[in-house]
Amino acid sequence: MIDSSKLYSVPKDVVEDIVMKESRHPYYSVVLDRAKIMNSWFQAEYDEYTAISSTVFSDKSYIIAQSTIESDDEYRERLGRMKLFPLEQKFFSAQQRIYDENNVNRNYPENKEFWMYKESNFDDAGCSITEFYRDKVLFVKEVLGFGAVVTDLMMDGDGNPVTDNNGNVVPYNFVVRPHEIWNFEMKQGILTLLVTRQMYYDIHNIKKHKWTAYTPEYICVYIEENGLKKKTLEIPNPFGEVPATLLKGQTDANSSFIVGKPRRYSLKGMYLAASELFYDLKKGSELFGHPIPVLTDSIVRSLAGVADDDQYDSRTIKEGVGMAIIIPDDQQIPNNMLYQADMSGLQHLRDVIFGDLMSLIFSMAQVRDKSIVKSNVSGSAKRFDNVEEQGLLASTAMDMEMIEMQVLKRMAKVRDEDPTDYHVTYSKHYDLSSAAEIFSDITEGMQYHVLPLPLLKKLTAEYMRKRSMPQEDIISVMDHFDNFGIPKTSGDLKNLIDILPQEELQRQAELGIDLNSEQ
Repeated sequence: MIDSSKLYSVPKDVVEDIVMKESRHPYYSVVLDRAKIMNSWFQAEYDEYTAISSTVFSDKSYIIAQSTIESDDEYRERLGRMKLFPLEQKFFSAQQRIYDENNVNRNYPENKEFWMYKESNFDDAGCSITEFYRDKVLFVKEVLGFGAVVTDLMMDGDGNPVTDNNGNVVPYNFVVRPHEIWNFEMKQGILTLLVTRQMYYDIHNIKKHKWTAYTPEYICVYIEENGLKKKTLEIPNPFGEVPATLLKGQTDANSSFIVGKPRRYSLKGMYLAASELFYDLKKGSELFGHPIPVLTDSIVRSLAGVADDDQYDSRTIKEGVGMAIIIPDDQQIPNNMLYQADMSGLQHLRDVIFGDLMSLIFSMAQVRDKSIVKSNVSGSAKRFDNVEEQGLLASTAMDMEMIEMQVLKRMAKVRDEDPTDYHVTYSKHYDLSSAAEIFSDITEGMQYHVLPLPLLKKLTAEYMRKRSMPQEDIISVMDHFDNFGIPKTSGDLKNLIDILPQEELQRQAELGIDLNSEQ
């Protein structure tokens, strides 16, 4: 570990100047614009409820530009009728499967009871560690495209750190969104300055802003009320580094490697094309439909030139008037025109054009559209269909593993524990089969003697993980395999006589007899 406080020093007058002048980092505008666009796509299903004044939300006019040949009334009508497609929710839910399927293993060599407690109370809102990374960190990283995970210490009412039963401090974490990162600086790959600005309401419901400046040497807090800022806290940095990990969705060559962008930001044009096409589909009844006027009987006869005929000739009326809905003279005529849409043409447009466009979007984003997958396909077919998601899941898992590892080691270090023994492992190779299918693989492999011990261990660990068994139980079973293996011959059983208890030896003997009988 590098003690960055010895390498990089940020003068206090520079930090105060940034806070007082509200100097923003050079990428602030582009980061916020991207976050607005992607968040609007994510919230598309609820866009009518979006708060227009919110910093990280935008109304649809932010994305849907007004045409040069479109009047203001026509533009407002189009905005009102056009719905953004919530494709980003599909992509995000695909990535959340990393946590939903229990694909993360965490190893705490010391104070396991404390770390188990922290897993259930991980952040400033009391969320579990799974909720924190799945719903908060992953959202900021992959949807908004930029942010940070910041680690802080629990403090009591007198400003002293809260400690556990062993006298160690209690860290917690929170997520900073792109509009809250006001300024930052990196030197040689190390974060040397982070200035955040967060809005909150005090107990009297007064709106305030909290400015926090983190450097490797010290931490300063300023409170802003009615445009006036006042320093309320300045303490030495107990972490010895800026206690934050930046979240970047994807490297962007236009704004350097420092600030990323949402992983699917380059698809925003296709997002809009899908929404535009869907908007046109809603109007498709006018494009493919046949307007049918509602006319009284006497008017129809007059228009057809058969007003004085006593015989009702529908063919003559159709030739003279066209298609019409005829009502008696004494019935009130509706104010609106009735339409009978040509549904075959409308469905053709949807299936061919819209379907192809959606498939292209999902293909480019490396996510399969599960709405078109039949539920009764075989397990092998399901595995084959899901191959397209492997790249997205594996790359996301690698990023999240690195982020969580940095956070965990930072928390262990500030508690005076050795961070080198703390590890987080994300599964990079997703076996998307069910626990039952894995168990079937194990039993068939044992039956036909084609399952070596290393593969048995891996499949067993995968099976237990799919069944959400505790990590301690998985480790215990793996230790059992390491110590005793799988006896297959009488010689293997003799080697275990002085090691195993009698009942376990009997079970192993029966297993060995069964295996040998198959031969």
